[in-house]
Amino acid sequence: MKITSITKRFIWLLLPSLFACNKNFLDRKPSDKITEAEVFRNIENAEKFVNVIYQSLPGLFQPGGAWILGSATDETNQSIDATATSPDAGSFNTSSMSPMAFPMQGLWAEYYGKIRSCNTFLANYNNIPNDPNYPQRKARMRGEVLLLRGFYYFQLVIRWGDVPLLTQVQNPFDNPEDIYYKRNSIQEVVQAIVNDLNEAATLLPAGYTDRPNNWGRGSKTIALALKGRLLLYNASPLFNPGNVTSRWAQAAEACRAALDTALNNGYILNPQYNDAFTQYFSREVIWSRPAPGAYRDGGIDQEMNPRGASGYGNITPLQELVDDYEMKKTGLPITDPASEYNPQRPYDGRDPRFAFTILYPGAMWKGRQLDPNGADAPRPGQIVSNYWPRKYLLENVNLFNLTGATDRKWVLIRLAELYLNYAEAQNEAGGSATEVNAAINAVRGRVNMPEYLGGTQEQTRAKIRNERRVELALEGHRFWDVRRWKIAEIVDNRDVHGVKVIGQGNVTYEYPVVEKRTFNKNKDRDYWLPIPQNEIDKVAGRNDQFRQNQGW
Repeated sequence: MKITSITKRFIWLLLPSLFACNKNFLDRKPSDKITEAEVFRNIENAEKFVNVIYQSLPGLFQPGGAWILGSATDETNQSIDATATSPDAGSFNTSSMSPMAFPMQGLWAEYYGKIRSCNTFLANYNNIPNDPNYPQRKARMRGEVLLLRGFYYFQLVIRWGDVPLLTQVQNPFDNPEDIYYKRNSIQEVVQAIVNDLNEAATLLPAGYTDRPNNWGRGSKTIALALKGRLLLYNASPLFNPGNVTSRWAQAAEACRAALDTALNNGYILNPQYNDAFTQYFSREVIWSRPAPGAYRDGGIDQEMNPRGASGYGNITPLQELVDDYEMKKTGLPITDPASEYNPQRPYDGRDPRFAFTILYPGAMWKGRQLDPNGADAPRPGQIVSNYWPRKYLLENVNLFNLTGATDRKWVLIRLAELYLNYAEAQNEAGGSATEVNAAINAVRGRVNMPEYLGGTQEQTRAKIRNERRVELALEGHRFWDVRRWKIAEIVDNRDVHGVKVIGQGNVTYEYPVVEKRTFNKNKDRDYWLPIPQNEIDKVAGRNDQFRQNQGW
């Protein structure tokens, strides 16, 4: 069969460059070829190949601009909406996407490209020589690749649901019909990920304290943590509409194994909550990647800092998030009459994680009080909440003279999440309330919040969801949590608010609408991304098993 131009484009999307480069390769003449055999008959070259597969790990900012997933849910607002020129958070908030243009559209091809690289490595694994000075190296690399393949499939399945499951390299030039893949069910993909992670856990070290130059590589602890997260998602309402209770029990078992492995290998909750986000190395962080730099467009400090600190003020936390931080003294939500919340002093006495996460009007920052009516007022065209992120930022960064920055990490997995994953799965499985409460209180105790003493399963569910809300704020979890819990149609389908400070001295507060959010729940449409239209077009008339997600 003749390969059409559509087929060729499909091939280019799914087949990334096979080869990582080093200086020796770059020194070659342009006419020289680097063969696949050449890559894998040398363990150094093979490891460079593996290193490249890490490059698509997600970061703080999403593709297409300096926007975060929190701005596409009820955590933050993106003060400048660029949806008209580049799909971003505003596309979610207005439900204005289409299969032709939507945020994260390019990740379909990017993740499949990395998966093909994983399959290429695995197909060549037996050709890689052992390292006599590091006998575990080759097996460790296999474990890394299995972990990464599982991770990228996890990223695909939480975005698109049923996706093609490709576990071997297929050459479309040998059999062009093979490129017209079907979409495998979510459960088929989940089981394949579990298989990869189980094998990876047997091949990888628990950590790299003995080889710190390998810090950030896949580990047994990461593999088990990811398996726990995967099975937690798979037990949740979006993935488990029939509420198959055995899935919750499986998730609880996997989450407990991940938590125990982390604790037994020296991971701890940092005594200072914010250290996990501002220190380059943290014993709370299980997996991470380098965070963006500090300065200029796309700089972590530049984008998030208030205007009076020469920041852009482009990411502004919402009042809805602020309101969900409890009172420290009573451990009660501010809506409870017994909480001791004072609406005239709304930021006093709150859960300490509030001040570690959010800068608010009147807070001290870089030696001055933040003033949304003065130095920190938005620039023309910005729609803001008059709150700013505090998490991730370094107070000694000077954006006027571009000094004071140090490297930071974007956290992919940390110990606090493992506690909350286990608490949720165990509670839903009907397991030991004592163990559930202990996991919740380990996280609350780090910031000296009052202990949670327990309640009904429904009350504990609400407590765990709020703990995830405040503990993991601005870390990219909320976007996926409200979808897997199937509450996005409520929390992302309403007006969201900011704060307005009136007067000086004894000020008063108003809470104006920042944006009217829309979430299309018809046939669960907005719970999944659309399949990119160009992918649908490639198989049109050739494969009736490759269909668009419902509603798109």
